[in-house]
Amino acid sequence: MKLTDKRFWKFEVMTLLCGFLLLCQVVVVLICNGAEFESCNGAVLILLLPILCFYFAISGIPTWLLYKGNSWLRLAGYLYMFSAVLLIVPLLIFLYDWNPVTANMRPENIPVNESKYITDNELVSLICTGWAVLLIIPVLITSHFTKRWIVNKENTQVI
Repeated sequence: MKLTDKRFWKFEVMTLLCGFLLLCQVVVVLICNGAEFESCNGAVLILLLPILCFYFAISGIPTWLLYKGNSWLRLAGYLYMFSAVLLIVPLLIFLYDWNPVTANMRPENIPVNESKYITDNELVSLICTGWAVLLIIPVLITSHFTKRWIVNKENTQVI
């Protein structure tokens, strides 16, 4: 499908909705965990909205190019795959320590059986896992609405 297509821009609007839904989901998770929104935390969340919208707009381009208009689950799968790859691959390339000697080194003053210390690789793994889990619901919702708004509307106009 072409990027000059009118349906592509409708899909990009839906990816912006996906970014907004993900931000809402993050806020709900923070509220459930008892986070207090002071001036700094609130500013970070406000700045996170355009970043997430831009993130989904970028991941929506290859998704739309691969999507053939078949099923909303296929659209969700493509959007989920590209959205996850867009964040997880750079994290693994630039932040993950691939050296087996230094990968799980702890400071000397922390005992080995202390479980409250997280190594850098464990933190990157937790971020990647959390992102993959949080991404599922907004992607499914927006893909379903996109299919209903774009593709079903076209089918009724053709008849």
